[in-house]
Amino acid sequence: MDKTTERLVDFALDSARTELPAAVRESATAHLVDAVAVAIAGTAAEPARLAADLAVRSAASPGATVIGRRRGVAPEAAAFANAVMVRTYDWNDGMQAKAGGHPSDMIPGLFATAEVTRSSGADLLTAITLAYEILGGLGAATDRANFDQGLFMGAATALGCGVLLGLDRERMGEAASLALTTALPLGVHRWGGALAMTKGGSTAFAVKNGVFCAQLAQAGFTSAPEPFEGYYGLFHVTGEFEPRLPVSPGGPSVMEMAHQKPYPAESQCLGLLDLAPRIREWAPVEEIESIELTMADHALRHVCDPAKYDPRTRETADHSLPYMLAVALVDGGITLDSYRPERVLDPALRPIMRRIRATSSPEFDAIRARLDGVTRAHPIRAVFRTTDGRERVEDVRYHRGHFRDPMTRDDVDDKFDRATRGVVGAARRAELRADWWGIAEAADAGEVIGRLADLGPSTSEDEENR
Repeated sequence: MDKTTERLVDFALDSARTELPAAVRESATAHLVDAVAVAIAGTAAEPARLAADLAVRSAASPGATVIGRRRGVAPEAAAFANAVMVRTYDWNDGMQAKAGGHPSDMIPGLFATAEVTRSSGADLLTAITLAYEILGGLGAATDRANFDQGLFMGAATALGCGVLLGLDRERMGEAASLALTTALPLGVHRWGGALAMTKGGSTAFAVKNGVFCAQLAQAGFTSAPEPFEGYYGLFHVTGEFEPRLPVSPGGPSVMEMAHQKPYPAESQCLGLLDLAPRIREWAPVEEIESIELTMADHALRHVCDPAKYDPRTRETADHSLPYMLAVALVDGGITLDSYRPERVLDPALRPIMRRIRATSSPEFDAIRARLDGVTRAHPIRAVFRTTDGRERVEDVRYHRGHFRDPMTRDDVDDKFDRATRGVVGAARRAELRADWWGIAEAADAGEVIGRLADLGPSTSEDEENR
């Protein structure tokens, strides 16, 4: 192993031997409840259906669960399908390390391994927490050099899985190297205008690979001993860097700093969308003549490029600030229904979107560039002007669910209800929520995970409210 791999492996093994502090355990549990909620919602998405249809063809014993389908599936196949479910609606947690991503994308990989190893709920929480910290520690130390968010997720997942599999130090190193050197995802999945299904599925490949590579290492399969520092290793592309483990010594963990999303929307837009109810009270949308936005250049290129003014797919729409802000001002907020094809393509929204103009600012570039652990501000100044000459200026830095303005347990429960309504009935929803808030006490996490195979009959909101 090179020194960088040794650092990752030793951190993972040390973390596995250390009991989680109460605050970290509580945060990890909340992120698990959050991830399960969006995964259940994601079972209805077309990309998830395609992934699940393929996954259930791969039987294994012991096997893992594909959510909403069945148990006994090959762990790496289940991890892929479930990771697509978690990520597909862009509603799961995130962090803002330069080479980070959405850490709960990795949870399905840990689920699959915990299920086949019959790990306890406490062990599952530990493995997930160390995977979050490794992803953050790598991501905070370098940028992705135009690779996609899965660049380090495979290795972080493999190390978390390796702990659950009980791998020794040497095989942990092999697992990390295998995962890192065999999957270098391209950033084109979420940049360059119109977006496709891989926007919400790219990281699932890294997670699947992490699970598979941990199993390969367990079987004795070997990999390049110097994946970072060797000839044509990763440092050849990124330059040398040293992982920050832990990311904030003596401070909050990555698990605690990772943000949660109150509604399904790209992270950099959330703070502005928080304003929509107040703006609607101030002036009806038909009286708003113009909306001028100032933001960081990174955000401008990501959520306000030309393709985002005419989204044609759900994946483009949930990364289109003009679309989401127009819908929020008309409908009062953003829900999964905001991304139905008929809503995305609604011609009545285009004139409202055209009233929104965005520019970048060096001042806001500097604000966004300041990394606080694995968090950062997303500065936006919005100037709303009405047809009768009124003006309202709003400055946004953090959204609800950010580390600086966290969601409460009640907020997470409310999100669980909103995300799963229409997919599972009210009684089943209460059972599932109780399962996951109590995961730390589970002797066999696999039994809890396995109960996700049967979500029960779906129930419409109207039926629930009778």
